[in-house]
Amino acid sequence: MNPNDIHVVQVTPDDGTHQLWAAATPREEAVDRVLNAIPEGWCAHLLDEAFGPRGETIEIIRRGDVWQLHDSASIN
Repeated sequence: MNPNDIHVVQVTPDDGTHQLWAAATPREEAVDRVLNAIPEGWCAHLLDEAFGPRGETIEIIRRGDVWQLHDSASIN
């Protein structure tokens, strides 16, 4: 797998909703990086989806970055 891939992590906050987060990390580090960015006690698991940055996006994403995909903040 390409080391520049961005991995998708599903996060479950205390209220039971679901959020999608992206991690520009190696696959084996994605969940740990997201867990470090969210409140303690929330759950996270890696999804099968991965994508590579395209166009101008690659200039603003740095390896190791994690961020919430806001359009998916209330997926159930």
